[in-house]
Amino acid sequence: MSKLKYFSLWAEANDANGEKHYVTVVGKFTQNYVPKEVAQEVPVEVKPGTVVKGKLTYNKRTLHRVLTVGVSICHPLDEFDEEFGVELAKARIERGQDAGTVETNDVTMLTDDLIMAELLGKLTYICNNIDDYIA
Repeated sequence: MSKLKYFSLWAEANDANGEKHYVTVVGKFTQNYVPKEVAQEVPVEVKPGTVVKGKLTYNKRTLHRVLTVGVSICHPLDEFDEEFGVELAKARIERGQDAGTVETNDVTMLTDDLIMAELLGKLTYICNNIDDYIA
């Protein structure tokens, strides 16, 4: 079973010339279970009283969560359209032009609130450094 969910935020940012830009960040969250090979050293009794080290190998389903972030920035001469900004950021994620990826195997990480916190951090950074992104 695989899970896919999108999150988004936007904010205004003024560049060094005082022009207003709208920044949209989108997070693509996926979750699935992947097989992971596990190997353990175990004692094996080969005959009564004789024990040797053996290797037990098996597959275990492991949780895998991924958050990939995409960004779009509206040009000051264009009218801001949040839906278009979200679609553009999603398309950049799909083309591999994303702004970064976070992965975890922990169920307590990449929860909805932590995803929003990650997106807010990215949005704030871009807005505070907008000139580095529009140059």
